[in-house]
Amino acid sequence: MSAPFAVYAHVPWCRHVCPYCDFNVYASARPPEQAYVDALVAELSTYATRAPWAGRMAATVYLGGGTPSMFSPAAIGRLLDAIAARVGIAADAEVTLEANPGTLTREHLVGYQTAGVNRLSLGAQTFDAARLRTLGRDHAPEDIPAAVEAARAAGIDNVSLDLISAVPGSTLADWEHDLSAAIGLAPAHVSAYALTFESGTPFHAWRGAGRIHAVDEDVEVAMAEATGALLGAAGYARYEISSWARPGRESRHNLAYWSGVDYLALGAGAHGFSAEPAPGRRWVNERRPERWAAAVTATGTGAASVETLDPATARAEFMVAGLRRTAGVEPAAFARRFGVALETAFPHVAGLVADGLLEHAGARLRLTPRGLLFADTVAATFV
Repeated sequence: MSAPFAVYAHVPWCRHVCPYCDFNVYASARPPEQAYVDALVAELSTYATRAPWAGRMAATVYLGGGTPSMFSPAAIGRLLDAIAARVGIAADAEVTLEANPGTLTREHLVGYQTAGVNRLSLGAQTFDAARLRTLGRDHAPEDIPAAVEAARAAGIDNVSLDLISAVPGSTLADWEHDLSAAIGLAPAHVSAYALTFESGTPFHAWRGAGRIHAVDEDVEVAMAEATGALLGAAGYARYEISSWARPGRESRHNLAYWSGVDYLALGAGAHGFSAEPAPGRRWVNERRPERWAAAVTATGTGAASVETLDPATARAEFMVAGLRRTAGVEPAAFARRFGVALETAFPHVAGLVADGLLEHAGARLRLTPRGLLFADTVAATFV
């Protein structure tokens, strides 16, 4: 059997859309779960018979969104059963469900665990009620520990918390409080992201109009430094630019993305990738759920565009993704994959090393601590 791959299924609905969010999401109190899962299974069934997916098994499954926890355990179970039946799910697979704290009940969590979910990614964002309102979240601070406790009671002990720093109006002390509150819940994993003002979002427009203001850059840097210091002192190891984990609790699914592993995309707006045909191919599904479902009915998949990568783009994307990991990239693996030495493909790497942004660590090339602070700048040099 060929190497295993990752499966991502997108559920594009939330109870409401947060003003900073630029994901493919739509507000709905009652998303059409049965019809949507029917279409997900139909799309999966098409890919399961095609190269490069046929005869391979899923090592990780990630149900993202949106808010997949708006779907019932029965719907999630039907999708996971279909994945297991059509391509197979490895016995030790990581199966993640994204959820918002206010959408969970202990009964539903027991149902998700019974269906095969063994990892929960909670969109906590902040433990402060005022900042939750600023972000447009519809859960309360107390919903976060309640959700963590309920997940553990249901048998899901691999819990990740998402946090957002640099929320307009917040201070370094505010962020340190959020980190301390998260650490107090002892999650297996923490993802900490600095707020960005993405084009097309209300936050972007409000910032332009002076309605909200970004946190001072020096304060944002101090927040980033506090993240590493507090999480590190609590026993969490940074393994990716925005991710910290207890030993052995790194997100295997996200590591697949950053390592260049094939990932099968299902659902409205989902992005997929395969290394074959070389040097790689990627596709993006129709964003609107109704258009995606219609495409699946007509052609078997919801792909809106498919792109075969040219060698230069494939090499650049490999580097950009790989350097997100604190372990960095292995030049020998780069040479095996692309048939050219890394330093030949990217001669400017020597300059990045001289500038203290990259370093050689054994057989790997990685960002330095300073490089981690300027990761976007380093990434831009490869594209």
